Amino acid sequence: MTETAYLIYNPVAGSCGERRAMRIADILRSYGSDIVPMATDATGAATRYAHEAVERGIRKIVVAGGDGTINETVNGMAGSGVTLAVIPVGTVNVLSKALAIPANVDDACRLAMKGGSIAIDVGLAGDRCFTLMAGIGFDALTIKNLDPVLKRALKGAAYPISGLRTFITEDLPLISVKSARHETEGYFVIAANSRYYGGRFGPTPLANMQDGLLDFCVLKEKSFTEMLRFWISSIRKEELDEPHAEYFRAEEAEISCPSGEQVLIQTDGEMVAELPVRVSVLPRALKICAGIGA
Repeated sequence: MTETAYLIYNPVAGSCGERRAMRIADILRSYGSDIVPMATDATGAATRYAHEAVERGIRKIVVAGGDGTINETVNGMAGSGVTLAVIPVGTVNVLSKALAIPANVDDACRLAMKGGSIAIDVGLAGDRCFTLMAGIGFDALTIKNLDPVLKRALKGAAYPISGLRTFITEDLPLISVKSARHETEGYFVIAANSRYYGGRFGPTPLANMQDGLLDFCVLKEKSFTEMLRFWISSIRKEELDEPHAEYFRAEEAEISCPSGEQVLIQTDGEMVAELPVRVSVLPRALKICAGIGA
């Protein structure tokens, strides 16, 4: 019996496009599966398609797109036992880098249809799933203010530029973070499931996508000097020294803004909510085709 797989693709993600998506579908079919292409046409479409695939009993969903499309898809299938495969044709493709998924389309298709899968943790920010990280405060404002033209031109390098602009123009309220064993405050919080944040760098170099924990990084100062040190340390894959930043691991944490000001939340680069939020982890909740362990 021929296996049926959904191909969810974003026709405007990175270098995808309709023609390339159809080529990807043909390559996937060459491995003997029935491929059903599903183009996203609005926010939430990938989540809807993934949920439909699960309901239909489809056992594999392939995503051709970037981290945003992957994030939407995961929100429709996490915990279902359905296998996710990724063809990385987005702008930065952080998850693919973290899991050694080939950048070459033919190799990625081979992995998607013939490679093995692993089970990775999935984070939750409220009821929103993420595979990479939830960023709260400065991080989310940086993404909100990101110029899409600059992102396409500079890819990962566009984020520090947007960060500098955000730091100069935006106010950063104090954020409270409370877990079972830790309580702290800061101006920028990352709850990371992966050691990669943007490209091949990140502020949580010890994060592991299979340990059942999230790695929290809380930047406790908001001066320009400390923000600059944060980004430099992230690029070098180093942890900042306390008291400027605090790191801890936990299964969950309650995050709020004591002053009641609006503080935004992003998950995997997508704006999703505002504080307060409970951030937690679902251990081994996603099966995904990967080149290496997480």
